[in-house]
Amino acid sequence: MPFLATAAGDEWVVVPFRVLKEHGGMRLDAYLAQRLHKYSRAHVQRIIDGGRVTLRGRPAKASGRVACGETVTVRYPRAEEPPVPHETMPILYRDDALVVIDKPGGVLSHPTDKILHNAVTTILTRQLGRKPHLAHRLDRETSGALVLALTPEAARALFEQFVGREVRKEYLAVVFGEVPWRTKTVDAPLGPEGGEIKVRQKVGEGRPATTEFARLATDGRLSLVSAKPKTGRLHQIRAHLAHLGHPVVGDKLYVGRGEAYMKAVRRELLRADLDALGADRQLLHAWKIAFAHPVTGAKMNVVAPAPADFPLLPEEGS
Repeated sequence: MPFLATAAGDEWVVVPFRVLKEHGGMRLDAYLAQRLHKYSRAHVQRIIDGGRVTLRGRPAKASGRVACGETVTVRYPRAEEPPVPHETMPILYRDDALVVIDKPGGVLSHPTDKILHNAVTTILTRQLGRKPHLAHRLDRETSGALVLALTPEAARALFEQFVGREVRKEYLAVVFGEVPWRTKTVDAPLGPEGGEIKVRQKVGEGRPATTEFARLATDGRLSLVSAKPKTGRLHQIRAHLAHLGHPVVGDKLYVGRGEAYMKAVRRELLRADLDALGADRQLLHAWKIAFAHPVTGAKMNVVAPAPADFPLLPEEGS
């Protein structure tokens, strides 16, 4: 769980990264270069050499190897940030073991070097009086159902379900264009594009990725689709939809060649750019999630209603 630590009179943000099965055996610097998308491997090595990375309770070495289930922690100096727009998170379900929230778009799942207070885990710690553990993550601009554990035992049980691909997820996305198909399965590998935008993914090379899509509504200009990812690759739904010629409305990274994303990085994004994207954020929403309760084993099916900023909504019974 991220927290504030004090060192030499300065505040630090400590961010944990749980190692997934697919990353087991990797060198630490290579692993963090994948997880810290904005940092090069050389930058990651400097962070490690500076003593800001911990593995197995000790300062880590770049050449160390990570194993599935381990937690790598990275320490960042705290930066000033704007006021927090959300004092609380909408709760869809809660008991003594877990909480499921309806994350608003624009809120980080966990703190980073630049954002501490406007993050789900920080807000929920204040709201619940307990430190929650993320069972999975959603992109900053993605809204919807997010599961967090409230005990270490529940965190381990949920982690095993996500690693074992036992959790079923369904998303809603508003995309450009009139989608011609009723249903479609995209089975296309994804990997880093390798261009100026390090985090952007491309179809055709990389690791296997499968997404099942269904058209729910269209007005001829935009379409509402559901997406069921069968694998968990970075930006999988967004990259697959862009590959089909129907990028997500508001997606700065996958509309065009990512020009809006680069403008945002340079802090040059204008109101006209957002208007051209069709929305201030990517219209992707984690709609439904199904998993086994980490303590009782009961089947959990949680729905996060479509958000107010969606111009098209699913019909009842969808």
